[in-house]
Amino acid sequence: MNQILSMQQSQMSGQKLPKQKKPKKEKQINYGRPSDKANIVSIVRVFCVLIILFGLVLVGDATYGIMNSRPKLRDNVNVTANAIGSNVTINAVGSMPIQSLTYRWNQGEETVVQGNGTVELEAVVQIPTGNNILNMSVIDYYGNKSEFQKQYINEQDDSSKPTIEISVSGNMLNITATDETEMSYLTYSWNNGTPTRVDMDTTLTDKTVLRTSVEVQKGENTLSIVAVDIDGNTNTRTEKIKGANKPTFTVTADGTNLVIKAQDEDGISKVEITVDGITSDTGDEPLNLKELTATQAITPGEHTVTITVTNINGLSEEQSFTVTL
Repeated sequence: MNQILSMQQSQMSGQKLPKQKKPKKEKQINYGRPSDKANIVSIVRVFCVLIILFGLVLVGDATYGIMNSRPKLRDNVNVTANAIGSNVTINAVGSMPIQSLTYRWNQGEETVVQGNGTVELEAVVQIPTGNNILNMSVIDYYGNKSEFQKQYINEQDDSSKPTIEISVSGNMLNITATDETEMSYLTYSWNNGTPTRVDMDTTLTDKTVLRTSVEVQKGENTLSIVAVDIDGNTNTRTEKIKGANKPTFTVTADGTNLVIKAQDEDGISKVEITVDGITSDTGDEPLNLKELTATQAITPGEHTVTITVTNINGLSEEQSFTVTL
């Protein structure tokens, strides 16, 4: 009541009343709708994935760079190609097993020799007639490839193969290989075993004939012979050879006599007894006995004795000894 009256009095008196200040409105923060929050989270997630992928790319590039900075392992394979006549022997030797050896003449077809875990590979190839380029390559243990080239000129045109002859003398087999120009080498093997190589003796005047002798094996066996001339022409011969057994015998002393008991499955042909250089035998007529007993009288004292028993196949067994009676 007093307030109202006071106001009225002021108005009546013509005085202006002071303006009252309006209260300030508080600002409201709008946090957005729920869908807006989800969009922000998705964007953050995509951004994080991109950062992770970018980091992986950087790590991968760094790893690749480190791996490529390492020196690549290599085995220095020594390759030689030596010509003998119209043949070239290619030889590759490494300190680790070689994967393969490849060769071809000029632009011809390639021939591959697989390593099979060996540190040395070899190939013998014939030089074509005329001027030729031998292309060679090897792949070492670590997969590195090395290439080589060499030029060869072959003016000869020998196309004839060497001939092979065999003959049996006792328990020895004689092999003779002949060529019209010059022999290079021959090989022989029993029952597909490892071949034995016989090279031509270059000091001989006549190089058209190559001879060798081998001992006949007991029983029936297959002999394979390969003869190669200087121009690379090759001939092969395979024969079944029946090797006979040598005779067997024993020697005992009976008083002043030596007693020899001999056996052979095919038949004994001859017995020879040598005492102090003097020889006695059963004669030139073949005995043809599978078993026999022979005696030889000797005087008391020390003697040097040699006994030889020969069967009907010409195979002999010999024993030498000193006896004292």
